[in-house]
Amino acid sequence: MNIGKTVYFPDRQGWRDWLEKNYGQEKEIWLVFPKKASGQPRIPYNDTVEEALCFGWIDSTAKRIDDAKYAQRFTPRNLKTPYSEANKQRLRKLVKEGKVLPVIEASIRDLLAEEFAMPEDILEAIKSNREAWNNFQKYSLEYKRIRVGYIEDARNRPDEFKKRLNNFIKKTANNKQFGFGGIEKHY
Repeated sequence: MNIGKTVYFPDRQGWRDWLEKNYGQEKEIWLVFPKKASGQPRIPYNDTVEEALCFGWIDSTAKRIDDAKYAQRFTPRNLKTPYSEANKQRLRKLVKEGKVLPVIEASIRDLLAEEFAMPEDILEAIKSNREAWNNFQKYSLEYKRIRVGYIEDARNRPDEFKKRLNNFIKKTANNKQFGFGGIEKHY
């Protein structure tokens, strides 16, 4: 896949303004991220995803442009693609803040109200390690939903599922919460 049309914004507001103007017309955009070592201002990854979700868009492929920058592809969401638990949690926060476009909010209202059922096999695996289970019970519901949802997303890839589950149990036994791209602010 080649990098198509690119845009760069030094701040979150510029990205939001672009989405507000273009979310209904454009089919894709590649958002340029200067690498940290470049010293150029850049939008935190989590902020770009949050703004995209507000307009019914989502991130996908990232590609290197050169030694100083890369681009992340954003497109309108495929309505048949399920939301990750991390993105559901982001959306709950964004809806409360009044940032989600009304038509998008209406389309996800039922989704965000759904109860999250912790898969029994994952819970049993966590319970098999006493330290992990003790720590797990102290974590916020939001953190548990995001992390267990991430494991569950690999259910149809047994090796990846096992790897994610074992990593989670190991970190939880050591009372280490983890995340990526700024998602930890949603715990």
